[in-house]
Amino acid sequence: MARVMTEERKYWNPEIEAMDPGELRRLEGRKLADLAAYVEANSLFYRRKFSQAGVRAADIRSLDDLKRLPFTTKDELRETQEKDGGLGGHLCAPRDKVVRVQGTSGSTGRPLYVGLTAHDTDVWADLFARHAWIGGLRPGDSMINPANFTLFVGGLSEAVSAERMGITVTPVPLVSAGIAKLLQVIADLEPNILFATPSATWLLEDVIRSQLGCEPHELSFRKGFLAGEPLVDKDRAHIEETWGIDARNFYGLADVAADLAAECEAKDGMHFVGQGLVLAELIDPDTGERVPMTDGATGEIVYTTIDREATPVIRYRSRDMVRVRTEPCRCGRTTFRLHIIGRSDDMLKVKGVNVFPSAVKDVVSSFIPRTTGEMRIILEQPGHIVTTNLRVRVEHAAELAGEALEALRAELEETIKRHLAFRPIIELVPAGTLPRSTYKVEYFERRYG
Repeated sequence: MARVMTEERKYWNPEIEAMDPGELRRLEGRKLADLAAYVEANSLFYRRKFSQAGVRAADIRSLDDLKRLPFTTKDELRETQEKDGGLGGHLCAPRDKVVRVQGTSGSTGRPLYVGLTAHDTDVWADLFARHAWIGGLRPGDSMINPANFTLFVGGLSEAVSAERMGITVTPVPLVSAGIAKLLQVIADLEPNILFATPSATWLLEDVIRSQLGCEPHELSFRKGFLAGEPLVDKDRAHIEETWGIDARNFYGLADVAADLAAECEAKDGMHFVGQGLVLAELIDPDTGERVPMTDGATGEIVYTTIDREATPVIRYRSRDMVRVRTEPCRCGRTTFRLHIIGRSDDMLKVKGVNVFPSAVKDVVSSFIPRTTGEMRIILEQPGHIVTTNLRVRVEHAAELAGEALEALRAELEETIKRHLAFRPIIELVPAGTLPRSTYKVEYFERRYG
C-alpha cells in the first residue's frame, strides 16, 4: 500500500532506512542466521553447498560469519533449474506459495527463473519505493512502461511495484504495441516520468522528431527513471537538455531484486536501499577475497537476500564491478553509494591491460557531437584475452570529412591511450551505420561463429 508522505520527508521507509547503524547490523545479523537455518532446512542445493564448504547453519551467528558461506553463481542456479526442473533445488518455499515467476532474459544463456511468494513481492515493492523516493519519483506521478512483459523484471515487476507506491502506470510494451501506439499514448496521457534505458532515449528522440514533428522537451516528461545501464555525465547532460527532464540512474537485477539503488538529487552515485533485506559486500573478482567497503574502493559487488522466502541467494556473484562511496552524501543520507564500472564477465584483457567496454563507450561519448556516441568493439575470437591492438568502430557526425575525420581518429586513439592505458585501432563509420538497441547498449561486434 502507498504511504502518505510529504515532499520534505527524506525516506520512504524511515524506520529501517534511518535506523541506527549498530541496531541495523544486529538486525541483519539475526536475519542472516535465520536465513542460513532456513535454506539448510529447505534446500537440497544449499545443504550440498554448505557441506562442500564445511559450514553449518549453526555456525552463522552474526554478520561477521557471512564470509564463511560459499558464493553462489548464476551458472549454478541455471544448472540446478535444468537438472531439478522448475525453479530448481534452491527453491525453499512450497510451490503453491509462489505467486509470481520472473527472471533474466536468457540473452547470454538459459533463462534464470526467480520465484516470489506474496511476502517476496511485498519486499520487492518496498525496495522499489525506497529507490524511487530517492530518485525523485512520488505518488501521483505517472509513467508509461514500454518494457516487454515477459520474464523481464522491468516489465511486470516494475509496473506492479510502481502502482503499489501510488504511481500511475500505463503498460505499452514496445515489442508488441509498436512505436506508433507508444507515441499516441504519450501524447494522449502526458506521463511525467520517462522510463527507459539511457541508450533508448537517443533512439526515441529521433523517432519523436520524425513522427511527432516536435522536440522531446516539448512533451510532458519531467523526471527520468533511467535504468538498465550506467548513466555517464556526458550522456546525462545530453538527455536532460534534449528531454527537459531531471535524469537519474536507477539500478537492480532480477537475480537479487529488481530495485537496489538510485541516484538522489546530488547525482554522485546510486544510494543502496537494501537495508534489512539485502546484504552487499565487495570482493576481488579474481581471488574472491573480500575488499573492505571504504570510500573509493572498487570490486565486484556480491549480494545475499536475507528476507526472501521462495528463491533466496547467498553471496551471489553479480559480476557487476563497482566503485563505492562511503562518505556521507550532501543529500544527508549515509548509506553507501555505488558507481557501475562495468561487468567482470564483459571485461577484456588487452595485452595484459584490463579494459571495460563501458569505459571505452564513455570516452567515445565524451566526443559528442563529433561522434554520435555509438561504438562497437570488434572481437575476432571468443574469450576475454586480446593479444592484438583492439579495434573499435565509432560513428562520426555526418558533417565531418577529410582532415576533420583524421583529427578525430587521432584524438580518440590518444584519449583512450591516456585514460585506459591501451592504444586502439579506431575505425570511423558514418552516423547511422551501427544498429541501435531499444533496450541495453551493445558493446561488441562478434566476428566469429
